[in-house]
Amino acid sequence: MVYAIVALVAVILILASPLLLLAGHVRRQVRRRGLTVTGALLAPGTLVAIVLISLGYAAGTYGVGALSSSFTLDAGEMCASAAGFYSGTPGPADELWTGIATRDLPVERTCVWSDGTRFELVPWWVNPLLFTWLAVAAGVTLAAPAARYVDRLEKAQAI
Repeated sequence: MVYAIVALVAVILILASPLLLLAGHVRRQVRRRGLTVTGALLAPGTLVAIVLISLGYAAGTYGVGALSSSFTLDAGEMCASAAGFYSGTPGPADELWTGIATRDLPVERTCVWSDGTRFELVPWWVNPLLFTWLAVAAGVTLAAPAARYVDRLEKAQAI
């Protein structure tokens, strides 16, 4: 139980730290430059920071998925022990193991046995989170020119 609580706190801190840094940056922009919160959020520096943070987290998430099949044990032993551990029953016979099927995008590391048994080594949350981070980065990248255009229109109307 303690391990689960510590893991949850660690995940919250890892995911919340960029939001806290972004909030601090926006607050400084509002105070120093007199921008509105929306103006500070749509500032080019803020948008670049959001893209870089998203890409950094995407790279970390991809790394977790790609390293989920790192061979600290023999590959066959790892597959057999993982399949048995997660199913609660002994895994398929070792002589039926044919190898690990890999795919880079989406990240897949699948243990395969000749009797048709398959077991995925990559955690279930890796691919959805990876594509979410990439979508955020792409969305902000596409929103940046629109934000700059709206900012120019507002400045032109204020004159």
